[in-house]
Amino acid sequence: MINNLSAELMRRELELIAAIDAIRDTAPGPPAMFSGIAEAVMTACQAKLVWLYLLNPEKKVLELKVFHEQQSAWQEFGAVVNRERLRELLRSEGITLLPATEIFTARGAGKELARLQLAVISIALGEKPLGLLLLARYTPAFTADDVQLLAIAENHIDSAIVQAYRHYELAQRNKELETIYHFDRIRDQNLPFDKMLNVVVQELCASVAAEMGFVMLYDQAGEQLEMRAYTHDDLLDDSAHYQLFYQLASQSIQEARLLYAPETERRCCSVMCVPLILREEIIGVFGAVHSRGRGIFDATDRRLLRAIVSQMDTAILESLERRRLRRVLGRSVDQQVLERLLAQPHDDPLHCERQLLTVLYVDLRGSTQLAEQVEPELLVAYLNDYLRRMSEIILSHQGTLDKFIGDEVMALFGAPLPQPDHALRAVHVGLAMQKEYRKLQQLWRSRGIEAAGIGVGIATGELLVGEIGYEQRTDYTVIGRAANLGARICASAKPDEVLISPATYELAAGQLRTEAIPHQKFKGIAQPLTIYRVTELLDFELHS
Repeated sequence: MINNLSAELMRRELELIAAIDAIRDTAPGPPAMFSGIAEAVMTACQAKLVWLYLLNPEKKVLELKVFHEQQSAWQEFGAVVNRERLRELLRSEGITLLPATEIFTARGAGKELARLQLAVISIALGEKPLGLLLLARYTPAFTADDVQLLAIAENHIDSAIVQAYRHYELAQRNKELETIYHFDRIRDQNLPFDKMLNVVVQELCASVAAEMGFVMLYDQAGEQLEMRAYTHDDLLDDSAHYQLFYQLASQSIQEARLLYAPETERRCCSVMCVPLILREEIIGVFGAVHSRGRGIFDATDRRLLRAIVSQMDTAILESLERRRLRRVLGRSVDQQVLERLLAQPHDDPLHCERQLLTVLYVDLRGSTQLAEQVEPELLVAYLNDYLRRMSEIILSHQGTLDKFIGDEVMALFGAPLPQPDHALRAVHVGLAMQKEYRKLQQLWRSRGIEAAGIGVGIATGELLVGEIGYEQRTDYTVIGRAANLGARICASAKPDEVLISPATYELAAGQLRTEAIPHQKFKGIAQPLTIYRVTELLDFELHS
């Protein structure tokens, strides 16, 4: 075939191929590449008009990407394209010549259309259709050389379009990666939960060019979706909008997938929702909205939303875990201990498990008699001072304040952070409490309160420790025989005494001076025990 080409045709062919190659090498992006190639083919074939339609692979429709004209009159015709005929040509092969009236109709332009001939290139890669390139010119009509030139050009156009698509896909992937990186940095800021949600929703809108973004999360009972963050008050002022968002969010959750609902005559918005799934549990929904006439969300937007949520589900999980830790442990551990726990996001210190721990109880002796002798307001002030001082000693030694039981204080050592010296630490705290309480007695004696001493009981053993309770109220606490034993030992301690269990004594042996108290019977304990009165702690140093 090439042997039959005239020298002029070969020149035109080489110039067109060189022009297409130059455009492919220098165009800054797909739009510029498409426009440049279409114009180059139009110039090579001396056409007056050129249209480039490309097939949207997801919507399966032809979309006009380029239109060029050498004269401005065409725009005035108001031409209407026959889409059905275009779809037929998409399934054809090679070059098709036909009158313009087969594709276009225009009011008052019948004579102009009758003078135009179209050359239609069906662009495909193998059996995969890519689009159509339409060229139009007045007489003289397209010649055999023109058709041959267009057929050769088609072999270069298809690869250029594939290159443009790949460039576009790569740009989208880069945008997704940049978006993920950006949202990852938001997560790393460790913002307060509600502020983090608001920042995320604002960035979500910017990423997918949405008019509004929102986050709905389930309430603590896990039963009702609640609007937790959003960017556009006006849309939510309309109850119809809110009901639509709630309905689509619920449907997205029910189907456990991204849901896209475009605007229709009956639907006032374009909305896309994607569920937040954490540890195989759906906790809420991310959404983006365009109100009527403001646009649609394409496949790129949907991919971006999935990418964003894939990052933010972890951020929300970490934030929820941090909130849960602060809620459950915020008043039970020292702030430094809490920060160390928060720095370990992959651990769940609230999960119930068995551990070897030490529990401490301190109880005020003679409190019933004191209540009968002292005015209630003064008694409350005294008890508050006593509980505060005992709590501060526990927290300053990195113990965990379990609870107050009247005027009794319960603490544990060895959890939620491991403490190899939990037994010695508890004994040290017990002795420190006795020392601090003697200062408190002296202070309040001057205010008219003659208070008896405190008794301290300590026990060590394997306990179940973690968050225990139900949705509305949980505590970080322990359950087990050693906890019961500690309470019994505390009840038997006299004022100014620190008594410890046999297991505590064994772990602290060699670092205590003690006095054995044998044959002690306790309720719920079958065999008598030897417990120990601590008189001195030798060279103890806290381990962090």
